[in-house]
Amino acid sequence: MPIRLLDETIAAQIAAGEVVERPASVAKELVENALDAGARRIVVEVRGGGLREIRVQDDGCGIPAEEVELAFARHATSKLHSADDLWAIRTLGFRGEALPSIASVAQVICVTRVADAELGVELRIAGGEVQSCSSCGCPVGTTITVRNLFYNTPVRREYLRSEATETGAISAIVQQYALAYPEVSFSLVIDGRLAFQTTGDGDLRAVVVELYGLAVGRALLPVQAEVGDGELWVAVNGLISPPDLTRSSRSYLSFFANRRALQPRGALAAVVENAYHTMLMKGRFPIAIIDLRVHPAAIDVNVHPTKSEVKFRYPAHVHSVLGQAIRDALIKGSDIPVWEAPDPATAQRRFELRRLGQEQASSPATWGVGAQAWDRERAHWDVGTPVSRSEPSLLVSPVAVPTSNTAVPTPDASFATSSSALPPLRVVGQVGLTYIVAEAPEGMYLIDQHAAHERITYEKLMNQYAQRAVESQQLLIPQAVELSPEASTLLVGNAEKLAEWGFVLEPWGTGVLVRAIPATLPPDELTQALHEVAERLAGRGGSSPLEWREAMLITLACHTSVRAGQPLSHDEMRHLLRQLEQCVSPRTCPHGRPTMILMTPAQLERQFGRRV
Repeated sequence: MPIRLLDETIAAQIAAGEVVERPASVAKELVENALDAGARRIVVEVRGGGLREIRVQDDGCGIPAEEVELAFARHATSKLHSADDLWAIRTLGFRGEALPSIASVAQVICVTRVADAELGVELRIAGGEVQSCSSCGCPVGTTITVRNLFYNTPVRREYLRSEATETGAISAIVQQYALAYPEVSFSLVIDGRLAFQTTGDGDLRAVVVELYGLAVGRALLPVQAEVGDGELWVAVNGLISPPDLTRSSRSYLSFFANRRALQPRGALAAVVENAYHTMLMKGRFPIAIIDLRVHPAAIDVNVHPTKSEVKFRYPAHVHSVLGQAIRDALIKGSDIPVWEAPDPATAQRRFELRRLGQEQASSPATWGVGAQAWDRERAHWDVGTPVSRSEPSLLVSPVAVPTSNTAVPTPDASFATSSSALPPLRVVGQVGLTYIVAEAPEGMYLIDQHAAHERITYEKLMNQYAQRAVESQQLLIPQAVELSPEASTLLVGNAEKLAEWGFVLEPWGTGVLVRAIPATLPPDELTQALHEVAERLAGRGGSSPLEWREAMLITLACHTSVRAGQPLSHDEMRHLLRQLEQCVSPRTCPHGRPTMILMTPAQLERQFGRRV
């Protein structure tokens, strides 16, 4: 097969595959160009998930009429003059690939004017070929409209996700740069609706309030540090959340290196999370907006085609300054004490205690009563005792075990009758407002009330969903929930999907207006639940139908269940255990954690030094 040069159009489309992965890539490149042009006001308009149209309008310096066509030529840029400039990048773009790559897979209209020109110019390009170029009247600045993205490469469209998801990705990009440039006014318009608008007054906290809501904006702690000089100079500025304000994923981590937006992963994410060590629960992540500034010669931004990753010349130094700045801010601004790790002996005892449930009692008779006597005693205490009417019930109705004719898979019969079956349990009390103490012929059980109730609610919702009958509760007064533009776009765009789970919502200001919720979901858990649902819709918890169903079941079960630290009456504890007995898999919560552990009579005897 002979070697030959690729056709210019094919080469441009291959380059576009690196730069233009999805509509959000187009928005990112155009916003970065607007910022490099000195814009103080940027308006981003999106239609049809960005495939139908993306328009970015700015009031920057504009492009001279004689250079407009050159701007869409490959390897053309105004941001580099010599190879030495590569070692001191001070702009957001420099490759000269963005505009020609976009133009090769879309229909592009560029309208621009510089300050000293009476008229502007309009350039139209389709599939990389110039269609027309003419003078026109327009304000100073540049407006680029990208229509019918991937119209000439339809296979690329097949790899894109839903309109709501693609729109959410664009919203996330604009959000990031609104946080990085608080002195620039950003507006995002989605299908004719204003999603958010920042003032451009330079106040980062005001941007956070616009994007994340007033409560989050007030709660964030300031971070500030400056160390070293020359190439070792590092400055850190930003805002972080206190330990009691968290999210279920890293999507609320915003990192900027010399004002360039980076992916919330890798070493920087690890540094931030390590700074919160001992302060956060496992699986929870902070909100952070971190602006890192280093000497231009101490950072390499030319390590990724989409410029979403950088390499520091002195990474250990940068990470040390960042980690210390965050830790200082947490200690200074948070009332949460810094807990030290337990000593090895204590850790070993906790590990052994968790394993007690795996051991079997040598003889149930050593508990002092036989099985028949136990049943009589338990009947005296529990069976037929009505739930107290003086206290409102915290628990859901008994769980119906899915039958074999439902669509939900159930464990096999041997599992359900042996390892899933619970012994008769008699409630003794509650420890630390977290664990229910119960006794049975096998010994003493400690039941995690939150994990147990999660299992109960999970199986109830699973059964309801299999029958397409998830119970919904109409709110007497619709509840407004402030969310980020990305989250609200995802939720509104998937309103029908969420209706299957009992949610009825619509757009509202900076978030959504909720008119109905799942019947099992307490209203005070709604905001946190919607944040996690939006994370699932963004694909961060899996995107297949089965993964989505499982994620929704777990999310709703978690937020519906009683919490650790919540007092329960004896009647409520007995009612909870009765429901747990009816579950198919009562021994673990939906996350896989055990709902209970067992201490056998023999183990208790050994703890007290008695011979068994």
